[in-house]
Amino acid sequence: MGSDSLFTKCKTCGKEISKSAKACPQCGEKQKKLSIIQWIGVAFFGLMIIGVASSPDDKTQPNESNLNKTTSKQKAQLLEMQMPNEQLKFVQVVTEHAAGFREAKNELQQSAIRDQRKIAISSSLGGYSVSSWVGTINQLETNTEGKAILSVRISPDIEIKTWNNAFSDIGSNTLIEKGTPTFNSLFNLPNGQRVRFSGAFLPSKSDFIEERSMTIDGSIKNPEFLFKFQSISPIN
Repeated sequence: MGSDSLFTKCKTCGKEISKSAKACPQCGEKQKKLSIIQWIGVAFFGLMIIGVASSPDDKTQPNESNLNKTTSKQKAQLLEMQMPNEQLKFVQVVTEHAAGFREAKNELQQSAIRDQRKIAISSSLGGYSVSSWVGTINQLETNTEGKAILSVRISPDIEIKTWNNAFSDIGSNTLIEKGTPTFNSLFNLPNGQRVRFSGAFLPSKSDFIEERSMTIDGSIKNPEFLFKFQSISPIN
């Protein structure tokens, strides 16, 4: 048997023949050979396959992330477009004073900014009742008595909400009673649902309207204003 480097098998009859033979001496079948150009093409194609197989697959991730960010931004813009003027002014007042609070040099300046915000909120609202404001449900739960606990986010840093327990709610009555029209309107709504709502803030000496954060830092940067919801409906 000859050397493997000099002989090959005929593709038709399987007999060993010389690699240089143009035809099989046994069956007469012509032996096709790849030209140099064809070999180069095969090698190039193989390298392309390897490159595609080994390329990282995380290129799609930034695109998906960007899509999510764009979608969130569009939702925020759509929500803002649906806000009544009174709500837009309120959000602007709270946001601007939060920015000033962050730039304050000391607690004296921070305290002054809180006083200024109180006056600005009073001017923007004119009272405690509001109508047809819009936001997104951020929390919808019940307490031990089955009363609804509700929080609606009206901007990335501002929430309007009820108390989350009956003890704190004594005298405020923000928790939503079972069987009321407001409770029933919440029954089928999920977190993240955009809603239109009406109701009233609670009066406060410190902020004009009651704010439930434990610290002055939280009350200015991420305020949570107490609210008695009187009606609420989903926005499709």
